[in-house]
Amino acid sequence: MGARAIDDLRLLARRDEELAAEAAGLSELDAECSRIRERAEAIDGFFARYPDEAARRVAAVTEARAELETRRTDLGAAQSALAAAKDEEARTYARHTLERAEDHVRVADAALDRAELANRELEEEAAALPAEVPDLERRARAIAEQVAEVPAPGEGPRALVEWSSGAHAELFVAASQIATRRDAVIREANELATAVLAEPTYGSTVAQVVSRVENH
Repeated sequence: MGARAIDDLRLLARRDEELAAEAAGLSELDAECSRIRERAEAIDGFFARYPDEAARRVAAVTEARAELETRRTDLGAAQSALAAAKDEEARTYARHTLERAEDHVRVADAALDRAELANRELEEEAAALPAEVPDLERRARAIAEQVAEVPAPGEGPRALVEWSSGAHAELFVAASQIATRRDAVIREANELATAVLAEPTYGSTVAQVVSRVENH
């Protein structure tokens, strides 16, 4: 019985390794499903906020341009006042006014640069994000092709978000089924090893009971 039992245990060990590999594969697919969902949610959320955010940034640019024009007008007036000053006291006051006006122009110019940059970044992101969607759809289809219970995804980020919820549920069920089958293999291996060794091995992994029986 010893040699036969060792052969049987080795078969169980290989089956346990196969099931462990299947479980690891499903775990990676579930992680990929989560990554797809996270990115799809980000893209969908971006475009849900985009109209209001685009309007806000355009308004900020318009406001910053108006502020810069106002400050440039003030600067021109300060330059004219300095040129028209009649005495040293008036010139000193005019120079201080001019310095402040120049500072205000610099601040307003920098604010316009920031507003324009923010607006460009938003528009660049809006232009780039749709290009990510086909790749997300391809990755989702790859998961569906590997797991029969997982349906093919729909098109677009919102469809991918909905798909990922169902895919996660199916992957969880598949992983649970593998865990149940693996538990049965472990239990069978322990029962066989206990019979061969005439001592309990329950709680051991299949690899552990194989080693114990081989070294018995």
